[in-house]
Amino acid sequence: MTRRLALERRAETATVGGVRILVGLLWLANLHWKVPPHFGQDNGGGLYKYVAGTLRHSTFAPYQWLTEHIVAENFTVFAWITLSTETALATLLLIGYRTRVVALVGAAMSTSIFLSVLYYDRADEWSWGYLLMIGVHLLLAAVSAGKAAGVDGVLTSPPETSGRALRVLGIVAGAVGLLGLVVARSVDFAGRQVALLGSDAGFVSDGTVTRRWELKFLWFNPLWALLTIAGAVLLVVGAHRIAVAWAGIALFATMAIVVFASETFLYVRDDDRLQRIGTASNAAFWAALALAGALCARRAATA
Repeated sequence: MTRRLALERRAETATVGGVRILVGLLWLANLHWKVPPHFGQDNGGGLYKYVAGTLRHSTFAPYQWLTEHIVAENFTVFAWITLSTETALATLLLIGYRTRVVALVGAAMSTSIFLSVLYYDRADEWSWGYLLMIGVHLLLAAVSAGKAAGVDGVLTSPPETSGRALRVLGIVAGAVGLLGLVVARSVDFAGRQVALLGSDAGFVSDGTVTRRWELKFLWFNPLWALLTIAGAVLLVVGAHRIAVAWAGIALFATMAIVVFASETFLYVRDDDRLQRIGTASNAAFWAALALAGALCARRAATA
């Protein structure tokens, strides 16, 4: 293989893997506003407002009928299915596992979202964005993007590769945990109040805050941040001692289950107001670490 061809293949791998991770972060960043247990049905906001918009304005008869007789009449069940599916999409796309099937599910979900926002009352949703989402998911399925810097690639590589993958997972988790510890320094150690790891930038005009840049990824208090760092250390050490890796995997899995079951955090905004948000973003991140770690540890054990 020539040097030029090798560089081209590395660039292709980095690009495909990077786009897959970016799409996973897109799903991750849009989990927090789907807030259990009512999902906006009690106040007309959240997920429910898009269902209500379809009921009022849809001119596409099949989708109107589906929304009215299936979705609206079973809204809570529909909302939980939506939240669980999007959490799984974020988890699996971030780590690149079963990516062909997952990307096709993502394309189907994007189609459903497109039909919902198409009839939403306000003009702050760019419908073309969802068509692009459909397209990028189909591309990820076509190129089997999980083989590029993902678990799908690790599982088809020699078992020795899995040890390096565990170390990379640990380093990523440790970096996120340290950042979480920095942003969480102003909130209680183990309370329900959390700080944002991301961006919620905006400006004030006539007393109203206008948000123009939102990258709401993860939320931390010091306890969650320290547990993330502890799990990261276990994965790094576990790259050479698989039993230790399983301890880190169990920790991340437990964190994901506990936080998903708790349903909500209280996000302390920059203006000191509290906003109730869903916990699924954190659950998806920790579940991703647990699942990727388990798959890599099992593969490494065959070496």
